[in-house]
Amino acid sequence: MPGRTSDGLAGPSSRKRGPRDDVHDDDMVGVQSASSNPRTEPRKRVRLSNVVDVKDEDDTERDSTPSDHEADDVEAARATPKTPPKSQYELMRDNNFEHLRHEVADDQRATQRLRTRTGLLGENAIAENGIIESVTCINFMCHIRLHCELGPLLNFIVGENGSGKSAILTAITLCLGGKASSTNRGGSLKSFVKEGCERAILTVKIKNKGQDAYKHDIFGDSVIVERSFTKSGASGFKVKSAQGEVISTKKQEVDELVEYYALQVDNPLNILSQDNARQFLNASTKTQKYKFFIEGVQLQQLDNDYRLIAENLEQMVAKVPDQEEHVKYTRAQLEKAQRRAKELEGAQTLREKGGTLRLQILWKQVEMEEDEVRARKEKLQMVETALVEAQQNLEEQNRQLGALDEKIEQAQEALERIQEDQKGLGKELDKANEVYAKRFEEQEELLRQERSAHEALRDQEKARKDFKERIAKEEERLAATTGPEHAEALRKLDEAKGSVKSLENAIQENKAREPELKANEEMAQKALAEIDVTLNAKRQEMNNVENVIRDLERSQGDVWSAYEKNLSKLVDMIAVESRFESKPIGPLGRHVRLLKPEWSGILEQTFGRNLNAFIVTSKRDEKLLYGMMQQLNIRNSPVIIRGSHSLDLTGKEPDPEYDTILRALEIDNQIVRDQLIINHGIEQVILVPNRVRAQQILFENAPPRNVEACLTFHDGKRGEGLRLAKNISSTPVRPNLHQKPRMKTPAETQIAIHKESLRQIRAEFQQVEAEHRRRLQEYQRCRAAVEQLEKDRKRLEARLKEAQNAQDKCEEDLDKFEGSDARLRNYQERLAEIEIQREHLGTQFGELSLRREEKAAEVAEAKSKVNELNLRLKDLEARYKKYEVQKNSAEGVRACTLVDKNGTIAKQAELAEAKRRWEEKVKKQEGRVQERIASVVRLQNGCEERVHPPEGVSYETLEKQYADICALIERINNKAGGNEQEIYAILAKTTQDYKDAAAELEHTKLINRRMREALTFRLEKWRKFQRYISSQSRANFIYLLSERGFRGKLLLDHEAKSLDLVVEPDRTERRAAGRSTKTLSGGEKSFASICLLLAIWEAMGSPLRCLDEFDVFMDNVNRAISTNMLITAARRSVNRQYIFITPNAIEGRTSLGQDVKIIRLTDPRQMTLADH
Repeated sequence: MPGRTSDGLAGPSSRKRGPRDDVHDDDMVGVQSASSNPRTEPRKRVRLSNVVDVKDEDDTERDSTPSDHEADDVEAARATPKTPPKSQYELMRDNNFEHLRHEVADDQRATQRLRTRTGLLGENAIAENGIIESVTCINFMCHIRLHCELGPLLNFIVGENGSGKSAILTAITLCLGGKASSTNRGGSLKSFVKEGCERAILTVKIKNKGQDAYKHDIFGDSVIVERSFTKSGASGFKVKSAQGEVISTKKQEVDELVEYYALQVDNPLNILSQDNARQFLNASTKTQKYKFFIEGVQLQQLDNDYRLIAENLEQMVAKVPDQEEHVKYTRAQLEKAQRRAKELEGAQTLREKGGTLRLQILWKQVEMEEDEVRARKEKLQMVETALVEAQQNLEEQNRQLGALDEKIEQAQEALERIQEDQKGLGKELDKANEVYAKRFEEQEELLRQERSAHEALRDQEKARKDFKERIAKEEERLAATTGPEHAEALRKLDEAKGSVKSLENAIQENKAREPELKANEEMAQKALAEIDVTLNAKRQEMNNVENVIRDLERSQGDVWSAYEKNLSKLVDMIAVESRFESKPIGPLGRHVRLLKPEWSGILEQTFGRNLNAFIVTSKRDEKLLYGMMQQLNIRNSPVIIRGSHSLDLTGKEPDPEYDTILRALEIDNQIVRDQLIINHGIEQVILVPNRVRAQQILFENAPPRNVEACLTFHDGKRGEGLRLAKNISSTPVRPNLHQKPRMKTPAETQIAIHKESLRQIRAEFQQVEAEHRRRLQEYQRCRAAVEQLEKDRKRLEARLKEAQNAQDKCEEDLDKFEGSDARLRNYQERLAEIEIQREHLGTQFGELSLRREEKAAEVAEAKSKVNELNLRLKDLEARYKKYEVQKNSAEGVRACTLVDKNGTIAKQAELAEAKRRWEEKVKKQEGRVQERIASVVRLQNGCEERVHPPEGVSYETLEKQYADICALIERINNKAGGNEQEIYAILAKTTQDYKDAAAELEHTKLINRRMREALTFRLEKWRKFQRYISSQSRANFIYLLSERGFRGKLLLDHEAKSLDLVVEPDRTERRAAGRSTKTLSGGEKSFASICLLLAIWEAMGSPLRCLDEFDVFMDNVNRAISTNMLITAARRSVNRQYIFITPNAIEGRTSLGQDVKIIRLTDPRQMTLADH
């Protein structure tokens, strides 16, 4: 577990690997080992593998059998009382083992974490890096050439004894920088070279992918480590990239790689060699097991590192007395120098004369520097004049651009208005054409009906004339034969006919009233539909404001909700990207705070996409930023390249009585402010809430100074605004209700403003709702009138039917007189029918004629409307082309003017830079003058009076005279045994030596104090790590035993430095205490040892697990169970690679999956020449 210490003081090559996270409790801090060396003198680098080699154990212990354990335990027990007394460091480290007094509670928490973890862990996953992809051995041990491709998860290397299986683990250890002695296969590298060969080569290929890959930009997806060594003892490393390019030949690079991936090749439990596996699994004593444990989980490495810190601290403390003696010595030397300085005497007169000459030289230098200041000021004046001219040109170009922008805006507004008018006229023309076609068709239909009615009326008139002649002749013939009864019957018949006629007239009147009532109903329905539209629009407006309020309330605290998706990720990427020449600034809205929230919607619309923009300083940064935006699919955030100078607004803003956009904003970045000024002229756009007041300010008299435009609120459209320009034009500003505020404003203020707007909208909604109720009542009244008319018509039709029945009865009565006047009555009936039909046809013909004339007028009116609309459309098309030409022309002129403006800005930037340089030169030269004057004044003891040299004496003459006097003084001082400067220099040196010695003493004491604090802190973390790793191992051991139904405990005694197992394999045995491993069978003992190994592996942070011949002493049952347990444990360990070596076949004793790779080796001695 290298790479990190408990207090986070790891080196730059630290690797984020360590024990599993579920090992720690809530109050536990991850503790991993690290090498620390506070010594100032160089020393050999401490390795992060096992410090005490397992090979140091007696050979007889490695070859011992289970029957020897009792003697070993007795011998270890006898040696325990003779343990030497603890050192001060060990007492400080162990702290009387108070941290291990809570074993039961710790085990309970570890068991709870284990149960929780069991439900959370899934199947194994392939690590992106840190695992071994292949191992190649050339002339190594028994192999001439062996290449082994390893799987990323579980690997079983199977082969007969002597096939060279263990050579793979040995090759991994040696190639990755491990010691030859740690393999238990040889004492030096030359012993591993194949017999009869002079040189061996080992190659290990390590996977190097993912975000946390080791120097991926250099090595690529794989790191290839190659180690070669010869029989003579020479050895060397090569670290190659995935393409085979040699990157380094230093062992330090290999150590850094191994430490980065926490491979721990020297850890005896990480790569468990054949001898170590046999000793750990079958022949180790309690003390040996404990030694394996503390080395495996890196407790021993941490202890060694902290012991080294304690030794260094003792050495530093031992330096303090020597440093105190050195302070006393430097103080005595200082006092001696002070006495000698007081004894100095010399030629006072010469020194005074030399002092006068020195002052004259210094004041001459001041005059020469002042001449240089005047020359530089002249150059500065020339640059300032050119800068003023450039500023005037820039203002003129800005004025031209403003006028062109207004002209383009006006043309664009005119084009938009014309397009809207065209759309409206197009719809109106389509409707007018439909009306014209409909009316023309109705006119033709009326004309056909009129002709048919006229022909029918003519036929009826002819029939009427014929029947009148027949009736007259018949009445003359029957005049003498009629009596009073017949006359009475005729009277009743006439009355019945009159009643029928009256009812038919009433029905006709009823039908005549129907169009008027239905027209009233239709008008009322149309009015109701119109108010419905208004009511729905007002309801929608109210819902929109409510949605805005809800969005604002939900998004409080979310500063990125108003921006494009993934923009926050872009800002994070910019923060960590190191390729920018200068970090981009943006989005601009994040740097702007709105002081007047009521203007939020209008200003958001005015700034548009620029609030999403980023500012860069170069084309290279722009390209890089655009690439990052494309990666995140950001399309609505412009990138602006800024100039190198800052804008000066002195004399360019309106009077303080007017609020401008700039004054309504608080901008925390000068560059953002300048860019908004360049793009939108925010320093010269004023804000006036009242439209009438805004027009008075801008239009009635001359516009105020430095005012280009004005923003105001719309009178009738809530939330919208108007932009008034100096050329007496206005542009609507319609805010986007779906756009959340990007400028920083208090969310409460925004919500309050929208709630007030919502209150007004609700009041208007209530008024519209009242009007809707009134119109609904009017519609219901008209509908009721139509329904009443239909009821009256049905009643009249019923009465008409009764009257017709009465008429039929009268006609039956007249049938009695048929013998006298049947023919006359028949003629009269036919004449009456003809009269009725003639009257009906006449009425119908008159109505048709009248309707045809009215329809002709309507057709003419519709045709006139169509012609008028066509003329208006042509006029709009002509106006559209005119404004389009104006807009294109203005845009062309604007592009040219903008190019000129950019050139002027660039020139102005150059002049500003030149001005800055000359100002710095002038300032620097003036500073030099002031420094020289101050220096001379100090030499004159504060007197500012200048000492001028004689008239006509040059600077060189003064220097020569001063040098002569100094030489004379030196000769005098030599006679005195030393000059004034040397004596005072010795005084200054001894003074400084005393201060340095005192400071060094204080610094050493401070370092000692801090080292002691750091050691105390680290040891506290070490004890916590010891405590929790012990509880976790005990819990894991119990859990793994339960896989086979065993019960048992892990007896871990840090004070006695022993580790033992108590196992009860008989699940029917009810006693609490288990059995010692000495009473177990060979297979049961090996199974228990496998459980112990897996429990310790759970606490290790290395991605690599290697185990050689774990099942040698197991029977088939225990071998199958242990193998399944190893595979299951391996599959539960995420991002870990396992290499198991066994001489036995495994296909028949476990279920293999795709994550298990079996590598079979044959005895190299049995290979033929073809195999090579």
